[in-house]
Amino acid sequence: MALDKFRRRMSGGLPGDFADLERWERRIQRDMLLGLALGVVVGALAALGGGRAPAQVFAAADPYLYLAVVILAGRLSLGFGWALVNCALTAFGLMISLILGAAIFGGQSPLDGVAADSLNRLLFLMVLSGVLASLTRLRGVWGDAAAGGLAVFFIIDVVDSYMDRINGTVLPTWEWAAAAAVALGLICALCLRPSLSCRLHASGIALVLGVVYTLAVAV
Repeated sequence: MALDKFRRRMSGGLPGDFADLERWERRIQRDMLLGLALGVVVGALAALGGGRAPAQVFAAADPYLYLAVVILAGRLSLGFGWALVNCALTAFGLMISLILGAAIFGGQSPLDGVAADSLNRLLFLMVLSGVLASLTRLRGVWGDAAAGGLAVFFIIDVVDSYMDRINGTVLPTWEWAAAAAVALGLICALCLRPSLSCRLHASGIALVLGVVYTLAVAV
């Protein structure tokens, strides 16, 4: 929206155009710094409180707190390209803090084996979620599809963990993690769109895709 406003004003007087461009550049710089700082702070708090928080709180926060932070960064970004940059910076800030926290306080390195693969998938998922969050600002069906697709990420995670539980995997705090995932999925479908019809479209897209995925993994 800010870019469109700047383009519309390009036909006006030069002082206004330069003022818009300066505000645009300051906004981009501020978003990049805030995204990186937010990721570092949240990651540090998670690393410090991970071993002290109750298991239920930890299950509800990890990794959903990280995804929520990156989604917020993507939603507030000025356009698709800057959302990609800001979400990557926020995700890297989170990962750096978590890695350092695991090494310093836990005495372990998360860069080897299965843990490294999990971090890579989480990093990719966070950046993708943030970019989709930026696309929810689009008008029309594309914004609805972005919000519905974002909600599907959390539905898929609930379905996967439930299938693992059925297959015998012990998940003592599954209810807390599932509740956090469902809550974030509802927020993405209902709160990131401007009107009731858009929210219904996004919820319908998420429901249909969620049902298709559930049937696919259940067969």
